[in-house]
Amino acid sequence: MKLINILFFISFLLATNCFTKSKLCEASEPTPIAVRDSSGKILQTGPNYYVQPISPDEAWGFELASISNHHKPCPLGIVQEDYYLGTPLLFSSANSKKGTIRLSTDLNIDYNLSYTVCTKSNDAIWTVGPYDRRAQTYFLILGGVKENPGRKTIRNWFKIEEFGDNYKIRYCPSVCNDCKVMCKDVGVIEYNGQKRLGLSDFPVEVKFVKDA
Repeated sequence: MKLINILFFISFLLATNCFTKSKLCEASEPTPIAVRDSSGKILQTGPNYYVQPISPDEAWGFELASISNHHKPCPLGIVQEDYYLGTPLLFSSANSKKGTIRLSTDLNIDYNLSYTVCTKSNDAIWTVGPYDRRAQTYFLILGGVKENPGRKTIRNWFKIEEFGDNYKIRYCPSVCNDCKVMCKDVGVIEYNGQKRLGLSDFPVEVKFVKDA
């Protein structure tokens, strides 16, 4: 009985010490693994990268296109184009403006265009669009706000996860502790003659190719 009491007391002291020195406890948590590009180099904030699906044809990529059902230029969605490298983009982390992009960390994905007719600023940030009742899914569109992690930007944050021998992009933001979010992978959804990126149970396996 005395041994049990002693063990309980030791456990209590360790828990109390960890609580009172939270920075030390947090520091002991492992750092997430760095994401690597197609050449094996660490993915960084700053450079442009192509996001390319792993498929028999390595030339396929993602591009911006109108996804309006009424032949209007907006909104712009992200679609897969055949025999095209796609448009390069930037990654930025919620935790750091500079440095390494790591697995399972909240990211903005930005096409870094000088101008688009469909956005209010120069930012061309990926965001989860409204629910499409006809397609019964959420498509990815442009129109997100860069940085400012929290409730108001909850739809603008994505994560990179390992998938197969490469990666997948996942919507499962952790920038708002009291927000209820629906975690889904990003996949290719064929709709209205386009191959659109949207939230799906079937992720698209991708690699990251640094822009020359």
